Amino acid sequence: MTDLSSLIKLVSEGRISRREFVKSAAAFGAASVTLGAGAIPSHAAADTLVGFSFPSFEHFRWAHDRHYFEKRADELGLKYVIQGANEDVSTQDAQIDAMLSQGIKALILIPVNVDAGKKMVDRVKRDANIPIISYNYVIPSPNIDYWAARDNYLVGEIQAKQALKDAKKGNWAIVSGPEGVDVARQKTEGALRVLKPYIDSGEIKIVSHEYHDAWSPEGALAQIENALTRNNNNLQAVIANEDGLALGSLRAITEQGLAGKVWLCGEDVFPEVAQAIVKGDISMSAWTDLIQMATAAADAAFALTKGEKPPSNETLKVEGKDVPGMRIQSRGVTKDTLAEFLKLTDWLKPEDVGLVAK
Repeated sequence: MTDLSSLIKLVSEGRISRREFVKSAAAFGAASVTLGAGAIPSHAAADTLVGFSFPSFEHFRWAHDRHYFEKRADELGLKYVIQGANEDVSTQDAQIDAMLSQGIKALILIPVNVDAGKKMVDRVKRDANIPIISYNYVIPSPNIDYWAARDNYLVGEIQAKQALKDAKKGNWAIVSGPEGVDVARQKTEGALRVLKPYIDSGEIKIVSHEYHDAWSPEGALAQIENALTRNNNNLQAVIANEDGLALGSLRAITEQGLAGKVWLCGEDVFPEVAQAIVKGDISMSAWTDLIQMATAAADAAFALTKGEKPPSNETLKVEGKDVPGMRIQSRGVTKDTLAEFLKLTDWLKPEDVGLVAK
């Protein structure tokens, strides 16, 4: 018998049928399950298994989301199986089938693609009828039972307000993530809402705005290179949806000797971005409270598997259905606030970003 990873590869490549996969995967039972090491509270169901499907583990933040989730799940006595799909929809689909074959009682899902995620949600609900928690995104399906996501509009607003405070008016650029992802659209819209009066008055001119599939730093690099060329390096500010795009933009800016002169921001406080903030090459990055987000997901999974209502601070209407969830707040991190931010979180160590001597 092959191993579970090989089975997932075979079904994602279309070399075996889903039925063959499910039959074979069931034989593995819960062999790949990670069991929380914390003490199981008396009110916990010791056999409650939860699946958490990540798009990948390549993105810097996903390891932190996983850590925060595992910490809370351990406290609750949940068992969990966690997998990353290498940014491939068919792999994620197969991995979710594997989780179902292992008997998960709830699924937490960060889809590789939101549209594909909707199909996965609808299929899982139809086939297994277990609670489904949409994580980081609000998957547009009435079959989700709960969601935990940032206020994406707020991120864009935070970025734009800081830019208005610090940057010169004139030619600005906006670098957005995938157009098909609501996160990118909403961050962009949040920024444009704040900037609209200044755009309408002519104080600010958006000389470049593009969306980039897969949050491509190379796409951001090309966009800002072109913007600088078209405007003879006359660019005052760049608002990027996230830090990978900000780093791509920084490469273009640095090549023209403009690092530290063009106001630039991102989101997520990557280590390289935190270092650039200390250096003065990047002006700010927004950070979402991932501790709260991952904790909310674990709490929701625990409650829903017991037939209880999880804590919620907002309800969204998804295709006519009211779906409860937790709206996670964000904060701006600048050179002035970076040290305080690092004290409040375990996101990075000060010495890793150049705040203290190594």
